[in-house]
Order: sequence, then C-alpha cells, then structure tokens
Amino acid sequence: MMLTKVVVCLLATSFAFAHDPEVDMSAVEMIRYWGYPAEEVEATTDDGYVLTMHRIPYGRAGPGPDGECKPVIFMQHGLECDSTNWFANLPENSAAFMFADAGFDVWMGNMRGNTYSKNHVSIDPKKEKFWEFSWDEMAQKDLPAMMDVVLQTTGHQDVYYMGHSQGTLTMFSKLSMDQVFAQKIRKFFALAPVGTVKHIKGLLAVLAEWFLPEFDLWVDVFGQGEFLPNSEIMDLLAKWICGTTKLGDALCDDLLFLIAGPESDQFNATRTEVYISHTPAGTSTQNIQHWAQMVKAGTVARYDYGSSKTNQQHYGQSKPPSYDFTKIKNDMYLYWSDDDWLADPDDIKGYLLTSLNPNHIKMNNHLPGYNHLDFIWGMNAAKDIYQPIIDLLTNEMGGTVKCT
Repeated sequence: MMLTKVVVCLLATSFAFAHDPEVDMSAVEMIRYWGYPAEEVEATTDDGYVLTMHRIPYGRAGPGPDGECKPVIFMQHGLECDSTNWFANLPENSAAFMFADAGFDVWMGNMRGNTYSKNHVSIDPKKEKFWEFSWDEMAQKDLPAMMDVVLQTTGHQDVYYMGHSQGTLTMFSKLSMDQVFAQKIRKFFALAPVGTVKHIKGLLAVLAEWFLPEFDLWVDVFGQGEFLPNSEIMDLLAKWICGTTKLGDALCDDLLFLIAGPESDQFNATRTEVYISHTPAGTSTQNIQHWAQMVKAGTVARYDYGSSKTNQQHYGQSKPPSYDFTKIKNDMYLYWSDDDWLADPDDIKGYLLTSLNPNHIKMNNHLPGYNHLDFIWGMNAAKDIYQPIIDLLTNEMGGTVKCT
C-alpha cells in the first residue's frame, strides 16, 4: 500500500511539472513534431549578417507529383518575434501549416538579431558593433537578401508576402524606395499594419516618454547592444503598463506582451507556454530606440543618430529622411483592428490609409476585437484571415494551387 501511494505521488508530481514539449524545441523540431517537412536555409546580407529562414515545402499530404510547381508565400514576423509565430498554434490554427496543406511552398524569414539570426561573417554577436542596426537595415538589407535566396532556390520570379507588425513596416518601407525589389512581391498581405506609431500604447510609448529624451539615460539603462533591460526596470514597467490583467502575471512578465498588449479573448490557453517560451526572440537596443523615435516624431523616418553631424555623415542631411509610402505600387491587403495597441487605429486611419495609394489597396479589412498578437495567435485568425487569403489566391489561380 505504501509503495502504491509513493507511485501515485510521483505520478502526480510529474504531471504537475509536465509542460508542452514544443517549449524546448527549435523551429525545425516544432514543424516536424506535427508531421510536416522542415528545412533551414541561410541568406547572407551585403553587410555580413547570416539570416536563417525556415521552409515548409509542402503539407502533410506529401510533395505532390514530380516537377509540380508550388506558389511561394513568404511570412515575416514582427518586433521581438521569430518564425515560430506562424506555427505556434495547432495545425488547424497556424498560418504556416494551413498554407502548406493548401498547396503552397511556405518560407518564413528571421530578421537580424533574433533567435535564428545571431550570426555574422566577421563580427562576434557578443560585441556591441553587431547590434548597431534597427528596422532600417532589416528593410534595406535583410528583406532583399532573404528574397533573393527564396527566388533562386524555387526558380520563381516573385512571391506572395504576408507580414505582421514590424514585418509590414519593413515591407512598406522597402517597397516605397526600391521598385526593382517591388517586382518580386506579387501581393502584400499586411496583418496589424504599421506606419506611424504616434498613438500606440504599452512599453514603447512609455520608453518614448520616460527615457528617449535623455540619450545618456537611455544608454545607462539599456546599453547599446542587445535589448535586455534589467529585471527591476521591467518589473516597474510591467506594473505601470499592465495593472491587473485577466490573463495573469505570466504574460506581463514577457517583454513582447508589454509591447503588444496582454489582453486577448482569442488565445488558446493551452498554448500560452509555447508562445512565451519562444518570445521575445531578441532585437537590438537601437531598434527599440528607433521605434521610440517614431512614437515621438509621429513619422516614418530612418533612424536618428541624435546629432546633425552624424546624420549628415549617414544621410547627407541633418535630419533622417522619411519614407514616402505614396510611392508604393504593389497590391496590398490590410487587416487591422480598433483594439490593437501597436498598430493603433488612429495611426492607421490618420496616416497609413491616407498615405497609401487607394488604387493599390485591394482590401481594407477592419476586424473588431483583435489585439496585436491575435493576428498571429488568435483562434479566429484562421477563419477571418488565413483561409480567406488561401481562397483568394486559389481562386485567382483558377481553382487549383499552381504557379502562374
């Protein structure tokens, strides 16, 4: 009897501490865990950053007939995130798995400085110099480097692109300045699209108000390398930003949720542990500072180096130049909400929708009740966003998924 009680006790203890196995998996392991093929493919930028992309070349039904040409969709994560965003839910709710099963060749990018892109051909990531970048470099260097490898590997001339948050900001910016690159993007699906962020809530708004005005204070608190604020500062910010949240303390201890907002009615509670084990995925302090600059300025401009002389050295003018979104000529499909902390509706209606050429906005989808992360993790995203996009593209291609 005593032995039985001990066994029961041990089993109960093991279940109490059991967690989802995906918590400890890499991106490739997570994809294969659900029965999908997974590949890692590297791209090197012209300034030496080695970026790792993840690919799901086909769905669980298999690769299809030899020589079959599958259309490519490229998915790009947001701020402090990585490629796991697109498959952190169950297969029926994850964008990457849904598109793969629908017949697409799915590629997912990872921007410099995150979990899967912390390598350089010559600079040690432990050195501050490695972290001297913001979303500027991601737009101008990371996107074209990854896109060129995708096109070279698949033999395509262009791809469908789906971005979330910073993944939309970087694409808007790149398309506005590079018409050669723009020809490589067949359609642009922008989830929680970001232009200006003057009206945002959360951590970036607080940082812009408290720390940005004093550059020396910013450096003292956050350093100039990877963005790793100390626990005392984060505890203070969490209390200031979150107050009490019905989702509990776990999300308010996570940097990403302090940026994007912890409240959601759509999260699969059984997946929360997976979400927070893979995010935040890392970025530079300079990138966070660039975002904070956008909050203060209310514009979409390049990174401000803080002095007229240094800006002059980088840009040939005393102030950083702005990106001109009116120049974008690609077909765009927007998905946004009134409940988004980061892609704030005032910024979308007051700037983005007035800056983009209306002739190229093919859909303007207002989705009530979505927070910033619901666009990638919300349980309704599959039926509200992913499946409609799959249907649109399938119908465009004549009812079957094939290359055009």
